[in-house]
Amino acid sequence: MDMTKAAILCVDDEDIPRTLRKVVLQKQGYEVITASTGKEALAILATRHFDLVLTDQIMPGMMGTELTRHIKYAMPAMPVVIISGVIELPADASIADRFISKIEGTEALFNGIAEVLSSYRNTEGSTGKGWNSSENGHLQSH
Repeated sequence: MDMTKAAILCVDDEDIPRTLRKVVLQKQGYEVITASTGKEALAILATRHFDLVLTDQIMPGMMGTELTRHIKYAMPAMPVVIISGVIELPADASIADRFISKIEGTEALFNGIAEVLSSYRNTEGSTGKGWNSSENGHLQSH
C-alpha cells in the first residue's frame, strides 16, 4: 500500500524545525500542512481530513502529549506521532501511537510515520473517511 499520499498535520512552535520537517516529508511524497501551536492544530483538524498528526512535545501553551489527549478524545482513530529533543519519555507518552526522539534522525521519523500509517490502514481498512466526522463533529481545546 502506498503510504506516500497521506496528509500529515505537522505541529511545532519553532519555525525552522517545522519548515524543515515539512520539506523532508514532502520530499517523501506526503502532503504536509503545518501549525505552530496546539490550539491552531485543533482548529485545523476540525476543518479537514488528515491521516496523521506529527507533533513536537515541548511547546508553550500546550505540550504534545496534551494536544494528543485532545485529539484522541475527539478522534480516537487519529494516529499521532510525538517527536522530542528530550530522550526521556514523558510519563503520559503512551497516549501517542509513537514517540520518536529527534536524536534518532530523519530515517527513524520516516520509518515511524510509515509504520503507524500502515498499522492504522491495515486495522481500519482504508475507508477514506475524514477524521473530523466524529460524533460531535468538532474539536475543542478543554
